[in-house]
Amino acid sequence: MKEIHCYRFESEIDSTIDLVSECLNKDEHVLKWNTQIIENMYDGSEDDLEEGATFITKQKLGKKVYEFHAKCTRHDPPNYAAVETKTKEGISKTEYILKETPEGTNFIVNVSLIPSNWIYKLATHMFKWSFKHVYDEQFDNFIEYVYQIEYERGIFDKEFIKDNLEIGMNKSEVIDLIGEADVAGVDPKNALPYWRYDIGATDDYENELDKQLGDGIVHAIDEEGIRNGIVKMQLLIGWRDGEISNISNTYIEDGKLITYCLRSNDGAIVE
Repeated sequence: MKEIHCYRFESEIDSTIDLVSECLNKDEHVLKWNTQIIENMYDGSEDDLEEGATFITKQKLGKKVYEFHAKCTRHDPPNYAAVETKTKEGISKTEYILKETPEGTNFIVNVSLIPSNWIYKLATHMFKWSFKHVYDEQFDNFIEYVYQIEYERGIFDKEFIKDNLEIGMNKSEVIDLIGEADVAGVDPKNALPYWRYDIGATDDYENELDKQLGDGIVHAIDEEGIRNGIVKMQLLIGWRDGEISNISNTYIEDGKLITYCLRSNDGAIVE
């Protein structure tokens, strides 16, 4: 039967194409952002996956778990990947296209189905709208996951912070850019809201200075931790009326501890 195009997703991701491809193709990532896939089972190693290779994918759809036979029909990382899955409804095809852009990566997904019979052909045409509901959630999860991995790896360097974080940005814009803060509270002097990001910190990192300042106080820079490489940078963001009023980012450069500051001052921005 004729192939039916069921779904398309396209988004600009402000991350490198290599990272987007890694999170899309490697099971260690896929199993974290895709809520349907439980396990992919290969004849050999996942690293041996190439065009024409087959595998079994175990997925949870609703309350039931199914195993489907899948085939990698094209594997050209980081730019392209395509997979076919055989089900009772027919052959499902998913195509991933990644294009490097000045801002990051253009991410495109196309999903189509070759129905196994006329009943599924009719059902696909009638309920094609439902594909958007199911897949949008998965790929929104994917984009959030990419940003989270980027943040955890400390890919945000001092130049990224300086070039992209601005006075006047709101909280949603900041979260979209660099994710949720590691610690939120207030400064000890004026009790104004503050967020701190411990960028590039080890998994078990704790800022001992927080305990000295007391609960809810977020204004301590762990200079010793930064010097020792336990945390790469510490970014403080101050808020006033829901917008960034000041920024300070502390890091090591040429063996010296540097703090970059940006603040609003009576409507003007002072660096």
